[in-house]
Amino acid sequence: MAFLVTGTPAANAAEVQVPDVRYAHSASGDLGTLEVGISSDSAITGIRARLVSAATRQEVAVVEYDAFDLVSGTADDGVWRTKKPLDLPDLGSYDVRIEATDADGDRGVDNSAGSLAYYVAAVFEDVRPDRTQIDTDHRQVRIDGTLKGRWPATRELKPLADHRVDLDVDYWTENTVRTDAQGHFSGMVTVNDAVPVQAVYRHDSANPYVLYGESESTRIDIRQVATRWTFQAPSEARTIDYGDEVTVTATLERETPQGWVPFEGQSGGVLYEASSGGNWTSVGYFTTGADGEAATFTHTPGETGTFRMASHSDDPFIAPASANSAEITVLRASVFTSFSAARTEDGGVRVEGAMDFPDGWTPADIPVHIQYSRDGKRWTDLVTVQAGWSGEGHGFSADIADGRRGHYRAQFDKTESFRGATSQVVRVGR
Repeated sequence: MAFLVTGTPAANAAEVQVPDVRYAHSASGDLGTLEVGISSDSAITGIRARLVSAATRQEVAVVEYDAFDLVSGTADDGVWRTKKPLDLPDLGSYDVRIEATDADGDRGVDNSAGSLAYYVAAVFEDVRPDRTQIDTDHRQVRIDGTLKGRWPATRELKPLADHRVDLDVDYWTENTVRTDAQGHFSGMVTVNDAVPVQAVYRHDSANPYVLYGESESTRIDIRQVATRWTFQAPSEARTIDYGDEVTVTATLERETPQGWVPFEGQSGGVLYEASSGGNWTSVGYFTTGADGEAATFTHTPGETGTFRMASHSDDPFIAPASANSAEITVLRASVFTSFSAARTEDGGVRVEGAMDFPDGWTPADIPVHIQYSRDGKRWTDLVTVQAGWSGEGHGFSADIADGRRGHYRAQFDKTESFRGATSQVVRVGR
């Protein structure tokens, strides 16, 4: 018995893999050099590049394998570049058609592999501003430099004469100048903030084959005008009663080469800030007049604190300024509404009384000193008692054994928030 073995050529032979041309274009930074990426299942042994003018559709050059070097990767998967820039008849864009052959004899053709940008690259040299710091009275900056072009065939740098150069401030064109015969340019820009400046060459229809280029940017810093506040009122520490008004007046000044002078037209606000921290009250807003003075404000402080004047300008050249006035100490009233002192049967003296704090707040601690004087002039503390809420007032009492005859009174010492108070004097006999 005989068996017939059959099969297909595809099953019994390896698949053919032709070279794959991944791309073709100008080498980065070297526009006249052609770079080609190719991979295959065996080493590349042949490359032919045909360059066709995008403008005329005519083939202008053929580049053979021996003009290329392998610059990265391997022979079966690598990047090839021409050993030197191509010398083409005209500047412009060229379509690149690639034929590639590998060691197996496989041949691949890509008629749209890429394009060669055969243009002049704009290059800036020695671009520098005449200053790197400006102030509110000197905002003009001059930028000088040279514009050159790198030719694709030779890599030679040549001055680009009579070309437009944009002078950019914070990436916006502030001025446009033209180069002279040596490619030099110079121009002024106005700088209104701390921003970078640079020179930029952008596409110009008069010079269509020169590509975009830009210089390194240089940051221009600003020197702010120093400002300060001077208080006319209150000019020194004061103590007032709760409910009293205080007038605040201050002058804003700016520093000049001639010294400090009033600063007109600056806006800001006035706050009253509690010394205890956390609490503040808006007193008002202002724009300084010709004498630098803010409008005069009156305020009734609710507690001890200071006035704070603050100004801020949208102009980055003007430094903000703030200052606090001298402290205003606000004291609330304290009064004795009653006080009595009487001899007891056992020969002692009993004192009683009450206090009131009419301004709405009450101290957390109310120590009352019971005092004695034989002549009503020189007083001595006998005992200290705490006043407490009695339903009608803050009452207190004390029993003084062996109380002598003479004068008795009650004393409440001044605190950070309350005025001191003294009761009426009561004379006690035998």
